[in-house]
Amino acid sequence: MAKVRFNRQSYRQQGLAHARFFSHARFFARARFFAHAKFEKNTKFGEELLKYHHEQYVDKAHRRPDLYLKGNENKHAHDNRLRRNIPFVYSNEVKNLAELKGNPFTLVNVKNENDESFGVATFNPYSLITARIISTNALFSVNVNFFVERLKKALAWRSKMVEGGKRVNWGGGLSTNEASKSGVAPTGGIPSKDTAISPIGEIPPNQNYPLSEVPLLPSDTSYRLINGEGDNIPGLIIDRYHDYVSIQHLTLGMELLAATINEAVMEVLNPKVILFRNDNKERLNERLHIYKKIVHGKLPEQVILKENNCFFFIDMLNSPNTGWFHNRRHLRQLISDYAYDKKVLDLFSYVGSFGIQCSKKGKAKKVLCVEKDRKFTNLAEESAYMNNLRNKDIEFVCSDAITFLENCKELFDIVILDPPNLIPTSKFISSGSQRYLHIIRLATNCISSNGLLLIIFSNKLCSYQDHINIINESFVDSNRTVKIVGQGRGSPDHPANLSLYQFSDFYWFLLQLCP
Repeated sequence: MAKVRFNRQSYRQQGLAHARFFSHARFFARARFFAHAKFEKNTKFGEELLKYHHEQYVDKAHRRPDLYLKGNENKHAHDNRLRRNIPFVYSNEVKNLAELKGNPFTLVNVKNENDESFGVATFNPYSLITARIISTNALFSVNVNFFVERLKKALAWRSKMVEGGKRVNWGGGLSTNEASKSGVAPTGGIPSKDTAISPIGEIPPNQNYPLSEVPLLPSDTSYRLINGEGDNIPGLIIDRYHDYVSIQHLTLGMELLAATINEAVMEVLNPKVILFRNDNKERLNERLHIYKKIVHGKLPEQVILKENNCFFFIDMLNSPNTGWFHNRRHLRQLISDYAYDKKVLDLFSYVGSFGIQCSKKGKAKKVLCVEKDRKFTNLAEESAYMNNLRNKDIEFVCSDAITFLENCKELFDIVILDPPNLIPTSKFISSGSQRYLHIIRLATNCISSNGLLLIIFSNKLCSYQDHINIINESFVDSNRTVKIVGQGRGSPDHPANLSLYQFSDFYWFLLQLCP
């Protein structure tokens, strides 16, 4: 099998520590178990961090230890990288790392040999990325006011995306010429008035569920509020679900500041619930515990999220990510606009977020959703019924996507391919790329003439060009002409640091497969 060429510099620069995962046959079934086993063996921080969930870390600018960068013969490459707004300092670049290891629970002032300051940073002497700069001004304290200001700036940007309860257009789309060839309406991704998002309204009445006590969350106040480096807070993820807030501390420094962040969130949003979703495996790179915890309020077993006038049951505690993939919002809108009178296959469908919107909003002829986890398939079926969709409109299959594709004899006009991260560490660059190739080739066999294939990549170790190489290799022996008719990154509530743009963990490509 031909090998895919990769820009190896892209993932080497990323500087992520390795975490062991199983081969493809065991990856999905055992990755969760192994993550916990890895923690038990290699964790460095445990009980001593718990107090900072409720007790604020007190930062004093004049009392912070100084982290000094090593001199560099290559014209101070460390300094130049920091000046380019890349906020990372690696362990082999720190001159006094041994001295600083004595107190890992601290923020640090980053300086070079000339005592020039680069700002204040979170710190972990046991991580490959030892320091992450959170402000270039080291003269003030990192406290509640610091995070309140960052949260307000982030909130202001998210608020600009909503106008009078109607979300602005986020999608791209096929050109008029390409759309006419593919048989879809040349809407350019712009929703019509009758499909625009409105404020909270009634759930369709045709359901038998006791919904009176299930919270209904509007789309215009459900989004990614803080996106790490993109919002100048490396290591912190905050997802907002109206009155419910889910937080991920991906670094030791952010967990050290957990209580401070909580108070800032309470001041800015005053949510009913704050949930820690610290089960993200990136925490293993920081030698941190994997866990989930409700730190404020009482979280209901399920909530109902409204998006594009569709309703979804989601489980904020036990679902992937924080319960919903906000970065795919514009894609769900875009694909549903092209689904009219089409047959749609939604692979790795989770709770049917693509499929249900294609069926209800897009008026697809038929939608088939494939998800291997029965729990999520059940949620998807309940959501479909809540949206007045029946078996003739949408069908759910609990199956492994690869197994399904290997046995599929049916052709679809639109295929959505949204697998989990198949390249979790650089160790899996080669094998993971082969898995992507295999899945794309299988999916191609199920696409009708002039059909559309949406491919979503969710990993940090491959560049844009790496993904293009995978797609090209997938169609080397194909008899079809393949066109890229749409491509992009996450929704606007997932801003990215310009200097780190090439290391995005989310790329999507919409392909048209012509005869």
